[in-house]
Amino acid sequence: MLSKQELDAALAAERAMYRALSEVQDITRELLDAVDRQDQVSVRLFLSMRQEQINQLRDQKELLKKQCGGLPKEEGNLLRQILSGKKPAGVEGEALSLQVERNRALLERTLQADKALSRRLAGRESFYQS
Repeated sequence: MLSKQELDAALAAERAMYRALSEVQDITRELLDAVDRQDQVSVRLFLSMRQEQINQLRDQKELLKKQCGGLPKEEGNLLRQILSGKKPAGVEGEALSLQVERNRALLERTLQADKALSRRLAGRESFYQS
């Protein structure tokens, strides 16, 4: 069973990830506008700003990975399951589970915006073209 402190630490990391994802999404929209205006200075600025937020996401993900690894095996596995989207049995971890869902939904919306940006910038050479 995960302690309240462990759940709160994971929830704080997931909330920080949500804030960073929100920033990535907003900056991606701004980046799309700058591309449409052909404003190269703004494009470079927004790419840099977006990378900072992506780095924060990576750092929070690494923090969660370390947290899982630092727990006893059973608890670490339970936390990994919740973080991967599995609903916890009972009330334990419900707030964390809801935040994980919110993050996933926001990530999907952000990826859609990123795909549009990549296609607009690179056309057939887009990262998302298969």
